[in-house]
Amino acid sequence: MASPVMAFAQIANECEKDGLSHKNAERIGGELAKTFGVQPDEVGILKLEKAHLVFVYPARLATVGSIPINTSGAVAARTANSKKAEVINSFAQARHVSVFEAVELSGKPKPLSPTGETEKQSHVIQKMMTAPVLGPEGTVGVIEVCRKGTSGPSAGPDFGPMDLQKLVSIAGSLAKCFK
Repeated sequence: MASPVMAFAQIANECEKDGLSHKNAERIGGELAKTFGVQPDEVGILKLEKAHLVFVYPARLATVGSIPINTSGAVAARTANSKKAEVINSFAQARHVSVFEAVELSGKPKPLSPTGETEKQSHVIQKMMTAPVLGPEGTVGVIEVCRKGTSGPSAGPDFGPMDLQKLVSIAGSLAKCFK
């Protein structure tokens, strides 16, 4: 069995010609979800375009907006600027930009409350790890993997140093796709 990093290097070679097309981003996002034992909507792939981070996966987030690279409250922007990976196992309690979290990714409408309004999303990001994608000229993107749930314990196990190292290695192998 090939290591995850080798498997992603192979995927990167296959995707290099077309870059992060919708199809390639879907494939990479799905493989990241399998590798880290999370749901597909718990993976984010962002590409740096003209001083903004733009979601390429999940595709639904691409239409919501972008994250200016100089945004102080966005974890993805901090990761891109610092060029350092990080784990935040208490993400729900940390100050962060939550615009993208509010987007329903399952395709199902949110349930209505007794007053007829949609209820607050029951599964929020509880734990997150991020890694910069570094090309020859610096940061070209960011990969995020998270665990969602109604609470920290319900979201699953904490991300550990080995998880983060694996994500950093995978991000490095995927850099050639970020063109």
